[in-house]
Amino acid sequence: MTRLLITFLAVILSAQLFAQCNEFFPLKENVRYEYEMYDKKEKMTFKMSHTMKNVSGSGDNMSATLAQDMYDPKKGDKISSSELNWTCENGVLHFDMKSMSLTMDNGQQMNMGETGMSMDVTGDRLDLPSNLSVGQTLKDVSYNIKMAMGNMTLMNRTFHVKDRKVEAQENITTPAGTFSCYKVTYITSDDKGRNSSKSAVWYAKDAGMVKSEMYTDDGKLTNRQLLVKIEK
Repeated sequence: MTRLLITFLAVILSAQLFAQCNEFFPLKENVRYEYEMYDKKEKMTFKMSHTMKNVSGSGDNMSATLAQDMYDPKKGDKISSSELNWTCENGVLHFDMKSMSLTMDNGQQMNMGETGMSMDVTGDRLDLPSNLSVGQTLKDVSYNIKMAMGNMTLMNRTFHVKDRKVEAQENITTPAGTFSCYKVTYITSDDKGRNSSKSAVWYAKDAGMVKSEMYTDDGKLTNRQLLVKIEK
């Protein structure tokens, strides 16, 4: 009886230790994702790595720091680094809006280190619930980007991410493997309705973001991002 009780308690403790708040992104220490970025001409523009750090909490209340590193695709040199705060409550993962990529008209990500500019992003958090289903509508968000060079303000603009919906469930194959994904689409535009773009992101359970694509307002692909490796 004592041995049976000890075994039962061990199973319960194990389930608590390995319970994850969100089914798509495992909030576990040192989980690492590697991505490759391509422009509209299929030229690789960047390599990126995302690593989970400072994971705390358990069950339905967790938090973590996502460390992002960007690398030159040819030389392999690190170009920039940043850290983003993630939290998860009752199965819903909340992204810091700084995780939204700043993309130029030619589809390439802008590197603040190279330009000498600073960027401050504030606003709503982007939510990703665990229970996605085709046809589901997700929460819209708004955020502000302020860019400056020294004391000079170059941009102070509010953007809106709207019409977020789970469009389909598809199998996506990348160098990291084949994943059953939920395709989430949305539209981004500024506060005056200009600079509109369309995006699609494919999420897989226990693997996070597998693929993302951005399009012009008339549907032309400007860039895409692929998961090429995941280490757990």
